[in-house]
Amino acid sequence: MKKYIFNKRYFFKLLGIGMLFFLVKKIKSNGNPYRDRFQSYRQTFRIEPDAEETQKIIKNIIKGRKLAKNLIDLKVPDIAEDGNVVPITFKINCSMSKNDYPEKVHILALENPFPEVAVYQFQPDMGIAEVSFRCRMRDSAFLMVIAEMSDGRVAVKKKYVDVMLGACS
Repeated sequence: MKKYIFNKRYFFKLLGIGMLFFLVKKIKSNGNPYRDRFQSYRQTFRIEPDAEETQKIIKNIIKGRKLAKNLIDLKVPDIAEDGNVVPITFKINCSMSKNDYPEKVHILALENPFPEVAVYQFQPDMGIAEVSFRCRMRDSAFLMVIAEMSDGRVAVKKKYVDVMLGACS
């Protein structure tokens, strides 16, 4: 008796795996800027900022959690002469213990083609949650810092930066 490799059970298993693949792909792309937009083509084609996508990214990070106040200190100049090097310093006011530290801190420039500029991850052993860096901003816009704390709290701080000479174009 000859046993067929391709039978009804095998067909439905492949169909289920295929449907699961497309479902996961759809879920993963919701609010993730590097999958929603054509990341590999960003050097070739000019991509305009998308306010709807930016709101999806923010919503995906916050996930409906209540916002904590006075958790983030943000130092950004009111006017940046060059959008290629906008200095940013942020500090998260927490004790950096196992129950009180920022797991992730997201930096977003809301008018950039790819709004999520950086994501920083912290551990309690680091001692202090403070970072200084320079980022690129395409145009004058709000710069937003979102901190996800280990205890589930979320804090948001944003400041408008007036950019004289834009980048990312």
